[in-house]
Amino acid sequence: MIYGSVEFTYAEPFCNALVTDASFRVWVLRQTKFRFFAEGTRILHEQMKAQRGENSATWWRSHYTEKCRCQGCSGQETDILAIFETLSEVRFAVHFEVKHPRDKFPTGRDQASNYTLRARCWMTSPPRSIVPHTDAATALLCSTSKLSEYAPHLPKFGSIFTFEEISRAYPHATIRAAR
Repeated sequence: MIYGSVEFTYAEPFCNALVTDASFRVWVLRQTKFRFFAEGTRILHEQMKAQRGENSATWWRSHYTEKCRCQGCSGQETDILAIFETLSEVRFAVHFEVKHPRDKFPTGRDQASNYTLRARCWMTSPPRSIVPHTDAATALLCSTSKLSEYAPHLPKFGSIFTFEEISRAYPHATIRAAR
């Protein structure tokens, strides 16, 4: 089994919908600090894919760097990175942590807080494979059934999305197993 393959099955339809469904993209952005930019904002998936290079299978998956050794970057990855551009050409990123229904937050390190640190770091000093942007937010993508277990981590993310809420409004943006 490929590392993160279960996580991938939950993330891929979400990312595909960000690209192909403008109403879904607006819905997602309206639940972030970028809600005022949601209308007319485009996702820079083609630029992201080009920046990553031909060896990367996806534009969105598993972004990390080992060149920066700060707490947010060192040994850490962003499961889904989506970079957007507003009508006035302002670029911003949303870093998504994906937790499938059987997943847990690791003990011994503060994965949730590290997302915020990494998002800030990449705004000012992005790795070579990251499209430059001037602002960032963090979000958690998980199952409703895990919200009470994840309670200590939830305040550390700017937005929370559940597979179930996505499935109700945008069934094409999540997998059947999440329903």
